[in-house]
Amino acid sequence: MEFKEKQFDGPYEVVEVEINNKGEIFKGLTYFPLESFEKPYPLVIYFHGFPQIFPLQEIVKSYKFILDMGYAFCIFNFRGYRYSDGDVSIKGQFSDAIKIIQFAEKLAHNGVFDLKNVNILAHDFGAYIALILCSKIKLINNLLLLSPILNVERHVYNEDFGKALNYLNRFLPGNIRGIDNVENFIIKTKKELSKKDFKVNTIIKRLKNKKLIIIIGDKDKITPISEVNNIMQHSNLIPEILIIKNMDHQCIEDEDLDEVRKKIENIFKIN
Repeated sequence: MEFKEKQFDGPYEVVEVEINNKGEIFKGLTYFPLESFEKPYPLVIYFHGFPQIFPLQEIVKSYKFILDMGYAFCIFNFRGYRYSDGDVSIKGQFSDAIKIIQFAEKLAHNGVFDLKNVNILAHDFGAYIALILCSKIKLINNLLLLSPILNVERHVYNEDFGKALNYLNRFLPGNIRGIDNVENFIIKTKKELSKKDFKVNTIIKRLKNKKLIIIIGDKDKITPISEVNNIMQHSNLIPEILIIKNMDHQCIEDEDLDEVRKKIENIFKIN
């Protein structure tokens, strides 16, 4: 773990972060709230989805209101995405998630983050990785899943998954690594999903975080609400499921963005 030179994005101090995981570097940004807020800061860690093709700064723009609430905001490219080293894999992203938590713990011990208020905001496939993580560690307070992909196995076994990977290889070469041989990548991913600790019906029974919240659109075709309800009925935590009318899996309409923001603000509101 190492910090690079500090910078500012508007009024917010932002630090580039590099984390070494078994000789491979994955990169991220840590944003700090305005100086009017005192340390230690509560923390929100963002887990991105698949594929992640946007600059991290672009993602942060949608969540600067979290900084204005007094939180620090950490966001990383898992290994295999964009400028981070390595190849994409479930095992790799879970391993990176552990490293991110260790990074947060280190800064908490240095008085930067509040270890009692560490939260995860996870989108799309990042939600699945966050669930695996929270089945293993107790640190997380709020686990907020936004338009989550829960039943990863269903998607990987669908023939359209291979078509999507071929599309990424053709039109976005180099943004996502490890998928160039589509057939081998699918075989490898199926083997990963066969492991008990990566099966959603196992994970969901072992969650150690304090709260579980899901924000999802009622038009979501990637993860229909019926699938969410079916999986979550087996959870050892009673989830709070917040449904946004007329929103699909991708939250792109201004009305949807405003509604998502209001719900997130309410979840992370500091008393």
